[in-house]
Amino acid sequence: MSALLELIKEAPPEDRREMAEYLKPYLITKKKKPVIEHWVNLEELRPYTPGKKAKAWIQLYILDTYPETRKWSTNPHPGKGRAIKVNLPVARKWIEEHIDVIDWNKPLP
Repeated sequence: MSALLELIKEAPPEDRREMAEYLKPYLITKKKKPVIEHWVNLEELRPYTPGKKAKAWIQLYILDTYPETRKWSTNPHPGKGRAIKVNLPVARKWIEEHIDVIDWNKPLP
């Protein structure tokens, strides 16, 4: 790499400009949007589910069934007196992407 830099330094200015234009797409990185975190309880997630499913339904058929939900939720069985929290923006997006995969008509046992 250092040999290439030496060649570029020794090149005339018009060649350097041409090399810079050629290398530009490889040197500029795209910045990713930061993931917005807004942690809420299951009650605040309910309006974003088809049919406004019950908290127990969301816990059983979404959080327990799909392991990838651990990326945007806390433990689905946190224990007595502790709430399940979900990252609302990520959870909404995940639900929208999986709306056809989930059987929204399953009854609670």
